[in-house]
Amino acid sequence: MNLFELMDSKVSSFSKNDRAIYEGIRKFPDRFAYDSITDLSDHAGFTKSALTRFAQKLGFAGFVEFQYQFQQDIRTYQDAEKKESHADIYARVLKQTAETVSEETVGNLVERMEKAEHVYILGSNLSRLPAEELLIATHFNSRISAQKPAPDLMPHRFSRNDMIIIYSALGGVSHQDMLRSIRKNEDGRPYLVLITTNAKHSLRHNFDEVIVLPTASLTDSTGKTILSDTFAFLMFNDIVTSYMGKE
Repeated sequence: MNLFELMDSKVSSFSKNDRAIYEGIRKFPDRFAYDSITDLSDHAGFTKSALTRFAQKLGFAGFVEFQYQFQQDIRTYQDAEKKESHADIYARVLKQTAETVSEETVGNLVERMEKAEHVYILGSNLSRLPAEELLIATHFNSRISAQKPAPDLMPHRFSRNDMIIIYSALGGVSHQDMLRSIRKNEDGRPYLVLITTNAKHSLRHNFDEVIVLPTASLTDSTGKTILSDTFAFLMFNDIVTSYMGKE
């Protein structure tokens, strides 16, 4: 079992801080494999003790031992005989997204957006761009009233006629507090849609609908193709926009 598989198997038990480290490792594996713990602490925003505890939760004596194993895993994949170029990887992700998303799924999503009183579109970090792009696409459909509020400017109450669409590639740490607040107010619970590239997304059980898109494999993720999830999201948006244009 490589380190990504090990982390995935334990993600449900991670604390909020652990999840943030986990997401950082998934997006920037080389940095967490080769930078010193001091550099990571200075530039990645995690304390040395937090990084050490994370490594220990995975069964390692400390962060140095964790890095040693991580480096071995990365070398194993980098030494593979066949290595796709970034262009090949992104092209495959785009093609798989087009083949994965059904017209029925897109049609139902657009129909719900048109019937909703308010549509809130959310995305942070690498998921922010797809959220903003979908918002722009809705401006060409007069039947959709959509906005992308800042996390600290979200409404305090929602109605059953509202809809929230969240783009989240990994653990969705930044949305936990909001979802917890919504769960406490069942009378005004909006329709929740998660668009993700992680079939085991830790927050998936909070949503009424989960749309899972393809992503690069572990082999690709160690090759710095950190934008593969974003490419899948943007392709999905293109499919949604095309569907709106048919109406």
